[in-house]
Amino acid sequence: MAVDVTPPASRNAPCPCGSGRRYKECHGAIGAASAADPGALHAVLAEALADQQAGRLERAVAGYREVLARAPDHFDATHMLGVVHFQRGEFERALELVLRACALRPGDAGARFNRQLIGEALARRPAEAELAREAAALKASGDVAHDGDDRAVRVIAFYLPQYHHIPENDAWWGEGFTEWTNVRRGRALYAGHGQPHVPGELGYYDLTDAAVREAQAALARAHGIDAFCYYHYWFGGRRLLERPLDEVLATGRPDFPFCVCWANENWTRRWDGLDHEVLMAQRYSEGDARAFIEHLFPAFRDRRYVRVDGRPLLLVYRVADIPDVAGTVAIWRTACRAAGIGEIHLAAVQRHALDDPTALGFDAAVEFPPIGHAAENVTARMPGLDPAFRGAVYGYANLAADYLLRPRPAFVQYRGVTPMWDNTARRPNDGMIVDGATPELFATWLEHVLRQTRRRHRGDARLVFVNAWNEWAEGNHLEPDAGHGRRFLEAVRMARARACAPDPSRPRFDAVVRDTRAAVAGGEVSVERHGGEQPGVAGDSRRGPVSVVMPVYNHARFLARALDSLAAQTSLPDELVAVDDGSTDGSEEIIRAFARRAPFPVTLARQANAGAHVALNRGMALARGSVLALMNSDDAYAPERLARLAAALDDTHALAFSGVALVDDDDRAPDTPYARELAERLREAETAPDLMRVLVRHNPAVSTGNLVFRRALLDATGGFAALRVCHDWDFLLAASFATRLRVVPGPLYVYRLHAANTFSGLTLAGRLESDAVLSAFFAHLPGHPALDAAGLEAFRAYARDAGLGGYL
Repeated sequence: MAVDVTPPASRNAPCPCGSGRRYKECHGAIGAASAADPGALHAVLAEALADQQAGRLERAVAGYREVLARAPDHFDATHMLGVVHFQRGEFERALELVLRACALRPGDAGARFNRQLIGEALARRPAEAELAREAAALKASGDVAHDGDDRAVRVIAFYLPQYHHIPENDAWWGEGFTEWTNVRRGRALYAGHGQPHVPGELGYYDLTDAAVREAQAALARAHGIDAFCYYHYWFGGRRLLERPLDEVLATGRPDFPFCVCWANENWTRRWDGLDHEVLMAQRYSEGDARAFIEHLFPAFRDRRYVRVDGRPLLLVYRVADIPDVAGTVAIWRTACRAAGIGEIHLAAVQRHALDDPTALGFDAAVEFPPIGHAAENVTARMPGLDPAFRGAVYGYANLAADYLLRPRPAFVQYRGVTPMWDNTARRPNDGMIVDGATPELFATWLEHVLRQTRRRHRGDARLVFVNAWNEWAEGNHLEPDAGHGRRFLEAVRMARARACAPDPSRPRFDAVVRDTRAAVAGGEVSVERHGGEQPGVAGDSRRGPVSVVMPVYNHARFLARALDSLAAQTSLPDELVAVDDGSTDGSEEIIRAFARRAPFPVTLARQANAGAHVALNRGMALARGSVLALMNSDDAYAPERLARLAAALDDTHALAFSGVALVDDDDRAPDTPYARELAERLREAETAPDLMRVLVRHNPAVSTGNLVFRRALLDATGGFAALRVCHDWDFLLAASFATRLRVVPGPLYVYRLHAANTFSGLTLAGRLESDAVLSAFFAHLPGHPALDAAGLEAFRAYARDAGLGGYL
């Protein structure tokens, strides 16, 4: 008789086959047996799955391959083999297999979910490498001056008070228990594992000692921490670990800002693996909600208490555990108003990236790394891993990249960072380790978050949270330890100093012209004019003279092809202005050789390396045509490009760009995920009925080299901003306020995708810059000339649907 394996309501339910295992560990993972040899294949699959769950990945691979040798289209073997490759960090092979599994069974939710996970992991890898490069550069540069530190952003560190004896802990865990008891039992689980964590200058302190609290505050203040957020333990009127905060309130010392986070989860024996044994339970009720908020009134009235817009800040750790959240919030707010506290600012700790507590009456969310992360699991790569360890290991840079690549939410969110994480001191065999944390990586992550916070919030709502000041048993602390000393604290100070620089802006073009003239006069820029004094002698009077402006930097391999494509134009430019930005590969000699045979005048300007934006701006200032066509020195023009794009300009369209042909280093069409994504964007730009809606999501022109515009437009837009990645998109968005944009169909610009492209390896820089660019665009959106009242509302609705609601 056939065994009924109809999936149960929950994958955690017993498998209907009667094996005694959960469905997800039996037929829910291995599926129905293949008709090739059901019994044999089922046995091989079951053994492979067991090997996979036990971390024996090589044996699991062999098992799944054995099944596929017998049944090449077996869904479960294909899918789970892809998952094993994902576990090993072999994402490209994993994606290939999971995509094949999706094709074999398009409706399978598990395969679709794993496809998404792998795609996100692939996207994080360049960002992870970028973080590592930034951190290495930070370490090489040493410390920086702190005089310009931006105090507008307040950095708040979570603070654990469990470093003193309480009767409850003595009864539950043994006489004399404090957090240090857990910390001391940490042990290394693999080669290079940084356990145990040993405290540095503060030692194994007792928080009932006022001198310790003063020393903590002094350290925090000296290194850029603005406040502590005390975990607050309230269980239906009973408080635990209350003494440190009570003494802070009673004595007025230390004179250091603070707020509280209600840690409203049940206390259980989870450190012993007994989550079901509740030691202290929450008791939610209307009366308890009122009593809870009223007992916080003395803290709210304290002059040191953190406020946002004058409102005391209260965090809640697990909002989802409160049965009637909206009712509880209403009780809290009413009680505070009645007591003269006024309005309070409520923030909920996020368990997942999409958690929006504002729908429940809260004012903001607080990011809480690493809770809710989606970083890459690297457990299988740890050398000499203890076979008893059943937990997981993740890479720190990958974790940081996961958070930094998340889209800007449409609700108020205070960003968070963590210096490190390793809770195996509490949970030795099933904890979570974030491996590879360094002060430099932490500083880099924090710097990005500080920059985003300065841009996304105003006034005293500029808050960043650090998890944590002193969670020692979770391997998560800023406090000095024996291995790093104060370096993680110093990282905070360094990040703050680096993040205080204002966002780059587009310079006024008359200022660019003055700067360029001064640079030429002072010898900073040398200028050579070849082949004629004045462009446009034979130019088309209807369009005016066309100047091609080309920034050049170490593209000798491709430069001749780019120049030859200019000479092959059906309508020749009236001049070429090439600005060599400190090339060291002989590029300037290639330009000089071309100038001797060019059918139009050539200007060669040379400067020390100053960046593409400077080269572009100075090239435009030196150009003499009334129409400017930009070009990258490693790209090329199609023969009809200048004729068609110059003709596309008119009184209402002062800027145009064309379709693009993508090529690799050998002039072949590339077939990579990024190339396919760009191609789709280009198709969308050519066919979209509303170019504004395309423009607000990405740069439809792809590159500055694809822009042709009237010189007069620069009076409205200014020159290019000092942005490494988004200077072209920023320029286009600014231009949209001054003119209508025109897309000329057809691949008239040849754009080269290769390892030396500006965008390669700058994923995080691009995300940071795009945040700045879009923030500026949306700040001026109400005055956009292309949008009347109805159009403005429709565009805002579109932006929300496109995931851009955070900018509105």
